[in-house]
Amino acid sequence: MRLKQYIKTNNYNYKTFAEALGTKPRSVEAWAKGDRLPRSDDAKKIFDFTNGQVTGQDLYEEQIQRKETNLQREKIW
Repeated sequence: MRLKQYIKTNNYNYKTFAEALGTKPRSVEAWAKGDRLPRSDDAKKIFDFTNGQVTGQDLYEEQIQRKETNLQREKIW
C-alpha cells in the first residue's frame, strides 16, 4: 500500500502521521508525494508503524511514477 493511501485510509493527515513517527509533516508529505525517499531510519519507522502495509517497494513506486509523469510532460512540451 502506498504511503499516501495508508495515511488517507487510516484517517491520518501529514501532521498526525508525522507526530506518530516523530518527524516533520513536510517530510511525510514529500515521501507520500514521491518527491523524496525517507532515510533508512525513517523508512524503518514507516514499515514498523504500518505493520508492513507500506513497504520499500511502495515508497519507490510513488517516486518512479512521479518521474515517469514528469518525463511524459517534458515530451509534450
